[in-house]
Amino acid sequence: VKGVQLARRLTKIQPLKGFITEEYAPGKNIDFSDDSSILDWIRNTAVTIYHPVGTCKMGIDENSVVDQRLRVYGVLGLRVVDASIMPNITSGNTNAPTIMIAEKGSEMILEDTMLRP
Repeated sequence: VKGVQLARRLTKIQPLKGFITEEYAPGKNIDFSDDSSILDWIRNTAVTIYHPVGTCKMGIDENSVVDQRLRVYGVLGLRVVDASIMPNITSGNTNAPTIMIAEKGSEMILEDTMLRP
């Protein structure tokens, strides 16, 4: 509720205000006279159909979080082994690539563990 209220307030402040032609959702015709009406709108419209990826990008550039062996830069002993390492979302469902990442990641962890004295 507070997030929706803040987002709507921000759209009324320059310079953002100058770029907005209309509110897509919920729209100006929705009455948000109290917090419960905002909460009702959120409950009726919020969805979780997206497959977020890329929050811990794998790579070698300054925006990368993990290296090619899924180790987090600057944090000893921590790896990320899920869809968040994908630099970009795949064109299909993320399930199969995520399973592949997990399989390969577990192999790398075992390899690196076996190499230690």
